Amino acid sequence: MAQEISVDDDTARDFLEEMLRIDIFEEETKDRFGDGEIPGFVHLSGGHEGSHVGMGAAMREDDWLAVGGARLIGQYIAKGVPLTEIMAELYGRVDGSNKGHGGQMHVSDVDRKLYGHAATIGSGQNPAVGLALAEEMKGTDNVAVTTIGDGGTSRGSFHTALVFAAYWDLPVVFVIENNQWAISTPAESLSPDNLSDYGIPHNMPTESIDGSDVEEVHRAVSDAIERARNGEGPSVIESRVVRLVPHFEGDKETYRDEEEYERLKEEKDPIENYRERLLENDIVTEGEIEDMIANIESEVEEAVEFARESPEPEPEAAYDHVYRTPLYGQGE
Repeated sequence: MAQEISVDDDTARDFLEEMLRIDIFEEETKDRFGDGEIPGFVHLSGGHEGSHVGMGAAMREDDWLAVGGARLIGQYIAKGVPLTEIMAELYGRVDGSNKGHGGQMHVSDVDRKLYGHAATIGSGQNPAVGLALAEEMKGTDNVAVTTIGDGGTSRGSFHTALVFAAYWDLPVVFVIENNQWAISTPAESLSPDNLSDYGIPHNMPTESIDGSDVEEVHRAVSDAIERARNGEGPSVIESRVVRLVPHFEGDKETYRDEEEYERLKEEKDPIENYRERLLENDIVTEGEIEDMIANIESEVEEAVEFARESPEPEPEAAYDHVYRTPLYGQGE
């Protein structure tokens, strides 16, 4: 028996298309990185697509997203940053969202209310609380959503953010994306059975959900945002997903059980599961999915060409946006 669809047909198709967009963009990113075109490290989102898309669809354009963890490209896309600007940033080019200064881990776009990742994992939650406080002081009903991985919840800064959000009763939604691995450390080594329980001492609404189900994520985050928008304060959601890719491209993953890994790839792929669900409910046809894929592939190809044609930053640009020049040790 087909699993029911809880959203209207157009929304369901949009969910599938956006997940495919993340997947196809990241597959191209993987290839371009492998060919040496993209510098640095690349962390991909495989297994997180449903969590990212469901969360992004629950937000308004004027809600903040303060990203965290390592699976970030899907979050950028879900917040509406153009593929061209993301790809150019991955290439380190001046037409990137951060003019080539950020790379894959540090895309930000203030105009689109995307607060970028700080230099250390698990440090984006306090800025999210500050953003929520600022929106409240301005008298808006905008909400700040912030993401963090399971490993990041071990940092004291995460718990400090919970304290301040609860004390000031701020419109913040904390989304913990638990993909079972903090790089190579299993999430089962963390104390609570449900990571959302971190909100209980602060009297926050908490929920642990199947993050591979895009509709379930959309429902949970929508409910939490509505509470926050109505003045009911912060919430903590644990979005349980499975990391279906290496921690970074090149990670040999010797710490994972190969048989279990293959089983999870069969059972917990958010895109394949949702695709089958829509087909079984006659929401889309195979031909329509093929058209989606072809259109997205054209978008991604355009993004790659845009990035390749964008110039590299001048060396002097390294001094832009710093607090003090000349830098320490370089004379006065």
